[in-house]
Amino acid sequence: MLARFDRLVLAVSGGPDSMALMALAAAWCARAAMPTANISVATVDHGLRAESRREAEMVAEEARRLRLPHAILTWSGLKPQTGLPMAAREARYRLLEDHAAALGVGAERAAIVTAHHRDDQAETFAMRLARGAGIDGLSGMRNVRPLRDGSPIVLARPLLAFPKARLVATLDARGIPFLEDPTNGDHRYERARVRSRLKDLAAAGLSAHAFATAARRLNDARDALAYAEGFFVGSLSLSFGNEVFACFDRRAFENGPVFLRQKLIARLIGRYGGASPNAQLSEIEDLVARMQRDGASSATLGGAQVSWGPRAIRVWREAGRLKQAPVELSPGATHVWDRRFVLRWRAEMATLSPLREVSTVTVKPLGAKGYAAILPRLAAGRRPPARAAFALPSFWTAEDLVAVPSLAPFALGNAPPLDPLGFELDPLPRSAAF
Repeated sequence: MLARFDRLVLAVSGGPDSMALMALAAAWCARAAMPTANISVATVDHGLRAESRREAEMVAEEARRLRLPHAILTWSGLKPQTGLPMAAREARYRLLEDHAAALGVGAERAAIVTAHHRDDQAETFAMRLARGAGIDGLSGMRNVRPLRDGSPIVLARPLLAFPKARLVATLDARGIPFLEDPTNGDHRYERARVRSRLKDLAAAGLSAHAFATAARRLNDARDALAYAEGFFVGSLSLSFGNEVFACFDRRAFENGPVFLRQKLIARLIGRYGGASPNAQLSEIEDLVARMQRDGASSATLGGAQVSWGPRAIRVWREAGRLKQAPVELSPGATHVWDRRFVLRWRAEMATLSPLREVSTVTVKPLGAKGYAAILPRLAAGRRPPARAAFALPSFWTAEDLVAVPSLAPFALGNAPPLDPLGFELDPLPRSAAF
């Protein structure tokens, strides 16, 4: 699994799982005559326990013995009073991604490698089952997936098929030390509680192996459904309106099975909902049922507006849920807008535009007032829905609107351009099927 990557960053905390990962990776390098410069080890010190720095240094010492480069990544700043496990997880992956980027990854294929194992998979399955998850949730952790949407780095988990006992035995056989995190037995945390209950369930035949096997088979089912989803999407005449709004055929949509309809709506809401919190599965189910029942209506969910009539269904960003502050953009700068777009003002083109004397432009939502100002410049027969335009990024100097790149394809041929030289707006890359 790991041989396909040019660079690997091993996430090693000092526990038995990740220490086994590091030992196995070092043995693999030696056996394959692979240069260890392609592998680096990183330990995240969350600073939540007094001994965490000493533990990170223990990992560094063992990495040196195995001739692997090592770095300690520190989570600095104030820690939240609530939701600490989730915040710590987010900080860990952010620090690991920043470390990988600092090593110069980008064009090359790179992976952050974790030591998640079969027992972790079983615990994840049980926690998601308790929340009523569907196939996506119950199919568990993937062996390989993008670290996040838009990132060139992937997350790889080569040990998912192996129980923790095998990893501990690997360390014992090699005489390699490891640490036990005391929070692993702290029942204030959900995973620790589930781990304890799984031991009780094993006596009734509900073993970690059974849970992990179910997750693996559901993952196979998810892959099959993704294949079917591709054919379903291809039947809808789906268009994305230059990321202003999505539009597709209602009759073809209703001819599809309810599960694929829910998947499509969830994906589109995620795509157009930007930085808003994701919609819950139960909310998606309710919305799709309402779309089946009502001839023509609309709804807002997950930061997106869904509107449907007799022939077409449309989805766009709900302007009222947009929490994007104005951005001051200078020539040569880039900015991620609403987790949907990458904004750029190309410095080499800025000098050729009428704004060459301007040092910055303000990017803010177009809004109803801005849309009204440019409405005469849009072709009447193919304008997007007005409300779909309100949340779009627009470029301003003082009170003058100078660019709305998203609306350029809808402009009249003889009107002043809506995307003058130098201003660029690209959709943020996504890992979704479409």
